[in-house]
Amino acid sequence: MDKIVDIHDLAEEEVKLVREFVEFLRKKAKMQNKVGREKASKAFNTWPLGVKGRLTRREIYDYL
Repeated sequence: MDKIVDIHDLAEEEVKLVREFVEFLRKKAKMQNKVGREKASKAFNTWPLGVKGRLTRREIYDYL
């Protein structure tokens, strides 16, 4: 993939527009990466009443 864009024959206005568009795309990509990392590192909260030790399935559902 080329890292250089040939804009030598464009007007100054159009060059400015291309620069702004590239900056916009970079910001968008940065935000998507940031959101992706936040989703990957999201931790779930624990139950506020908590249980000390381990419960078996039978202990949890024995009232049924």
